[in-house]
Amino acid sequence: MYDALFTARPDFDRFPGFPLAIGHIYDEPEHSINGTTYQPTFYNLHFVVKGTGWLRTEHGNVELKPGMGFLYGDHPQYFGTSGDDPWEVWWIYVAGEGMNSLLGDKAMRDVWAFSYVDNERVMAIVYELWAIAKLNDARQVPKQAALLYELVLELLLHASDLNASGQRSLSHTIRRAAEYMRMNCARNLPLQKLADLCEISPAYFSRTFHEEMGVPPLTYLNHQRIELSKQMLMATSKPVKAIALEVGFSQPSYFIERFRLAEGVTPTAFREGDSREGRK
Repeated sequence: MYDALFTARPDFDRFPGFPLAIGHIYDEPEHSINGTTYQPTFYNLHFVVKGTGWLRTEHGNVELKPGMGFLYGDHPQYFGTSGDDPWEVWWIYVAGEGMNSLLGDKAMRDVWAFSYVDNERVMAIVYELWAIAKLNDARQVPKQAALLYELVLELLLHASDLNASGQRSLSHTIRRAAEYMRMNCARNLPLQKLADLCEISPAYFSRTFHEEMGVPPLTYLNHQRIELSKQMLMATSKPVKAIALEVGFSQPSYFIERFRLAEGVTPTAFREGDSREGRK
């Protein structure tokens, strides 16, 4: 069975991407695609929810099971269901000039295969997109674009690569660690804990993080803490010392020192609106 809903591409071109169609395939034991190619800025996103299938990648074939999926851009597509255990898949046909920059290195591959196991939000977004597409309501266009953006970010931040080489896989792991640091910068994050997240030694993590992100882990972490402190300085009346502790600095004096180096003024001067003067 093939169920599909289509939407007109909006004239507004500021969306990174937009779901032009969404569909559901099941009970099709001969379903396969062999060589279809899309134009640039068009993408084909699939999610396996039941059964098994296969996918051809530059590193060889990948067996696809529930909780796995893939994304094609302007490369020939080769995938299909298993005849013995036909899959059930949901697919989204996407267009957008901003998708390439959003996807980064994923867009340059022949295909990006991923696992979203245990991420319930992924399929919840797909089902919500399906429900909105049924409405055929132009007022839902912004929400459709926003949901697609959220879906892609969920995959970029939390899905694991199935077809990545060792170096690409490590690069993805480091960037996931960086995102973890950004979201949890106020916590105590010793190097050992961050290295454990990547399943590598602290020394290797530190070196690889520097190569991937351009700065050492502590520098990156302090930057995230400073950014959080700036929000608190502008939005609250909490004392500087209290903010220093809340954003993860154990010593307020060290916080003030790092803040001045980063912003050119003290936290108090920043709060009073002197930040632009301090940068002259």
